Amino acid sequence: MIRASKNLSFTSSLNEALEKFRAESKRLHRLGNYYEGRHDILTRTRRGNLPNARLPHGFPKYIAEVSAGFMLSEEPKYRGNCDKQALKNLLEFQEKCSDPALNMSLAVAQSVYGLGLSLCFYTDRLHTVPLDPRSAFMVFDDTAEQKPVFGVLLSKNKMRVYTDEHVYVFDGADSKKIKARKLHGFENLPMVLYPNGTSMQGDFEHVLPLIDAYDLLASDRINDRAQFADAMLVLTGIMGLSEEEGDIAGKLRQERTLTLPDSDAKAEWLIKNANEKDVEVLRKSIADDIHKFSMTPEMEITNAFGSSSGVALQHKLFCLRRRTAIKERFFIKGLKERLPLLCEALKKEGKVAPNPEDIEIYFPERRMGEGLKIN
Repeated sequence: MIRASKNLSFTSSLNEALEKFRAESKRLHRLGNYYEGRHDILTRTRRGNLPNARLPHGFPKYIAEVSAGFMLSEEPKYRGNCDKQALKNLLEFQEKCSDPALNMSLAVAQSVYGLGLSLCFYTDRLHTVPLDPRSAFMVFDDTAEQKPVFGVLLSKNKMRVYTDEHVYVFDGADSKKIKARKLHGFENLPMVLYPNGTSMQGDFEHVLPLIDAYDLLASDRINDRAQFADAMLVLTGIMGLSEEEGDIAGKLRQERTLTLPDSDAKAEWLIKNANEKDVEVLRKSIADDIHKFSMTPEMEITNAFGSSSGVALQHKLFCLRRRTAIKERFFIKGLKERLPLLCEALKKEGKVAPNPEDIEIYFPERRMGEGLKIN
């Protein structure tokens, strides 16, 4: 979370926040790259003509999407001690002004980057859209209350800064001159944060070293196979080769036979003896650790649930449910902060809107293993 001192001026707070965001940007881009399959293994080089297989594995995408999908297997529900028609108006209005995939996009961003961000803005009507955490951030004050101070949205040629009343437009992140200032139409900051717990850490971020190790092991396994095909032929008991025999390697490739000068001479391949059993045990151990420490079970029935009993299934989903419960609380916190913006916009359309304080948001209770078939 980026925080700024209340004693600083707007310009000083903005400059300080941009510096902190730039420092954080490298981490966010790395998380995004891993989610998209661009792992560090793809940048590895090897000397000369050595085989260089580079195999990224989809653990980050799997962890993030299983986590987000499990949390939003059902959309959050709204209820409260308010006029039923007002609540109905709000839900219909929310559906109208946002894409159906809005909450899922926010949940995936929450899983990948450790936070999701949304923005409400007016054109001909109200829009609620998700933002990319690599190009947007919010700033909070340094008090215990941690009130939002402003939000920043960066694009190629512009920087927009949203406060409680205005949106300031700059030519870019390095520009000191305000190009335009206008009212954004809300009484509160129209940008909302959906943190992934207090640490705001991505769901696969803490297992990145294990994912790197898995990528490296699998890549080297393929490299060893390729090097086996290019193994060196060692000739023992042969002092030298005549000019006629000089192309022995070429003859061997063509004729698949080799004539040795006497009974004491021998030929053998110089290879690295890889113990496939040990490599496979290590591969499985790393994969198991990735699933264990990310609290995301392997969903393949034969491996994940063993006997496929209900008890085994409950045991496998226990950690995922506990982690999801934490994610839900913080996601609901963001939804509650979005509510006043929607209610305010609804009133401007001349419709009855509920009091945001009277509305409760909750996720329906899940049953263990709901939606999974047990054989």
